[in-house]
Amino acid sequence: MPEDADTVFAGFDTINDPDDGQTDGGYIAEQLLPDTANDELVKHVLTKGVDLQQYVREIEHELQTLEEEQLSSYEEHEGALLELNTEIGGCDEVLAEMEKLLVNFKSSLGTINSEIQTLQSDSLSMSQRLKNRVVAEKQLSKIIQGVVLAPDAVKTICDGEVNEKYLECLIEVNKKIAYMRVHGKQHHKLRAFQEVQPELDRLRLKASSRVREFLLDKINSLRSLNTNAHVLQSSVFLKYRFFNHFLIERHPEAAVEVRDTYIHIMRQYYVEHFETYQHGLIKLERVVADKSDAIGMEESNKLSLFGSTKTVARDKPNVFNLGTRAEILGAENPRAIVLSIASETNDKRPFEDLFRSFNLALADNATAEYEFIMQFFVSPKARQKITGSDMARMVFGHIFEPSIHVGEQLLKLYLESTYDALGVLLCIRVMAQLASELQRRQVPALDSYVNSMNMHLWPRFQAILDSHIESVKRLASLRTKAKIDTQPPATVRRYAELTSSLLRLNVGYNTHVVALSLARLRAEVQAYLTHVAEGSTDKHAGLVFLINSHDLILTVLFENGFTEREEEVSSWKQELSTTVLEFAELQLEAHFGYLKQFVVDAEQQSDIGQISSDGLNHVASMFNKEWRAEISAINSAILQSFSNFRTGTEILHAVLGQLIVYYTRFHSLFDKRVARRGGAGGVCQPVGVQNVMVEIKKYRNNF
Repeated sequence: MPEDADTVFAGFDTINDPDDGQTDGGYIAEQLLPDTANDELVKHVLTKGVDLQQYVREIEHELQTLEEEQLSSYEEHEGALLELNTEIGGCDEVLAEMEKLLVNFKSSLGTINSEIQTLQSDSLSMSQRLKNRVVAEKQLSKIIQGVVLAPDAVKTICDGEVNEKYLECLIEVNKKIAYMRVHGKQHHKLRAFQEVQPELDRLRLKASSRVREFLLDKINSLRSLNTNAHVLQSSVFLKYRFFNHFLIERHPEAAVEVRDTYIHIMRQYYVEHFETYQHGLIKLERVVADKSDAIGMEESNKLSLFGSTKTVARDKPNVFNLGTRAEILGAENPRAIVLSIASETNDKRPFEDLFRSFNLALADNATAEYEFIMQFFVSPKARQKITGSDMARMVFGHIFEPSIHVGEQLLKLYLESTYDALGVLLCIRVMAQLASELQRRQVPALDSYVNSMNMHLWPRFQAILDSHIESVKRLASLRTKAKIDTQPPATVRRYAELTSSLLRLNVGYNTHVVALSLARLRAEVQAYLTHVAEGSTDKHAGLVFLINSHDLILTVLFENGFTEREEEVSSWKQELSTTVLEFAELQLEAHFGYLKQFVVDAEQQSDIGQISSDGLNHVASMFNKEWRAEISAINSAILQSFSNFRTGTEILHAVLGQLIVYYTRFHSLFDKRVARRGGAGGVCQPVGVQNVMVEIKKYRNNF
């Protein structure tokens, strides 16, 4: 090996000559030893100029030393190595056994896997069968529960007493019948359905027969007038209303029989009660007005009991003044009149009070009956050709038709003889409140009754007002007296009170018929008053008559709370203002006619110079002499003619105000005429306007 090394590295001695000095180790490593070009040790040797032969010998020595050391170490550990070899052999045997065991275990696992797959398949199959069984059981359970009826329930339906337990059993039977009707076609091939269907039909007929007998027996107990039908309805019929619903759904013929029997008995029950109540109310009526109670009917023309023309003494309230009669419209929780109490106290009342009482009783009974019919005779599950509300209206109409006729007859008897416009309008307002209350209670069955009553009331109300209007027309057509009483006649007060009362009853309703009738009546009264005033030979008395009449009308209207926003008030206010202005002109004509006439004539002149100086002097002279006395005379005349403080004050102010207007115009003419002449020499100086006004203020508080 050393020789080979020498041979190999011999060439390096010539190349790497120490004398050369230009040896390139890197180049030699890359060119001659390409496989060791990247070896750091080789590079180090070549680049450092190490003697390679010596270096090889050192390496060989190191290798030999290392080999010897390894051999020595091997010899030292020979026993351990042999022992390790033995252990490895033992491990190989153990591993071989383990391999056999693992191969057997693998084979066992394959078998177990196959068994698990089999078990899984069986489990899925069993689970599916279980689900199918559960589904089948549920369906069968529903079917069984739907068709199977407990023997005790069957026995109760056939032989048991009709009571609450019977009601429970009947509800159960109805469920079975309903189930069979719904699912019969779907499961008609099932033997259970085929066997149960005829039995259920027989049980249905038996139950219908027994329920029919029970209901008819209870309905027949209503024939007695002493029976409180509403108590029986709530305690028995509504408690067992399912009996009738069962008949409606399962035996319509029996249901019709029960319904017709109930209608016949309750029809008679209600009509007898309402007829009795009507007769009792009629005995309590206090007649308010008769044919002689017209606005234009003079007291002297009203016939007495034996046909004489003496003044009739009547123990009746004022037929034109509403008074407290309207309180029935504002009463809270109104109650019907109890005949026994009213008869004992002989409590006579106006018709509208009786009318309201009858309709309260009718509305309360109708409400209770309608609600009962909706609950008892209308089945939510019944298959009927008409709706439940229509069925209820039909049954209600048959029952209450004669009772409603009793109410209509009560009103007709009153309307045939009454001339009480206030009473009729109060009845109209009572019907309006009744309609509102029935709407709140959601009872539409009496709508036709309300409409019918209004159809009777409104024409009669219009006819009564027409009679008042005609009576005023007749008064206006009569020949008036040359000398009249300046105080308002009874006709005016009646008109004022009737108008105020009608306006009060029209508040909140604003009925056009009432407003139109009042306008017609007002026109006739105005024509009548004008006719009386114009027929007087004394124009002053005629104007005083008009003013007093207008003032009385307005006073009554104001006392009832009406203002000028009301057409009636504004119209009469305008009439009064016009008449007062005319009266003021008449007073000025009587006391200061010369002043008024001179001013009117002078103002018509186109040139102020055309006004006569003599005329100015004459007017100024007369006024200066008489004005205080004439103002006092005007004041006295008004004091004697008008007793009303407010009216007298307004009239006095109007007359004196007109006087100031004319006198101011006269002063203006006087000043202009004097200025044209250039001075007031030879002209009577009139009293100053301020002096006149100071004097007038003295009369301000005379009323």
